[in-house]
Amino acid sequence: MRSDFDSKKKSHSGRSILQYSTIGIQLAATVTLFVVGGYKLDEHWNLSPVCITIGSFLGMAIGFYQLIKQLQQIERINKERAAKERKTWLR
Repeated sequence: MRSDFDSKKKSHSGRSILQYSTIGIQLAATVTLFVVGGYKLDEHWNLSPVCITIGSFLGMAIGFYQLIKQLQQIERINKERAAKERKTWLR
């Protein structure tokens, strides 16, 4: 019985690590995409720092918005899982 509990705990912790690591990668990818897009627009329209600045701020805003949404979703899932495990222990 104990080993079953330990394997479930390891499975949940591995899943949490994967979820948190992908959040950081997604934030970096979003910011990078907008910065590169701003750089390309600056080259096309010859507006040196304007589009890259707008792109970096926009990328950060969208990236942090997504980060907050995903963290809230992970927290909600973890609370639901904990409530479900608590009910299992109370039986």
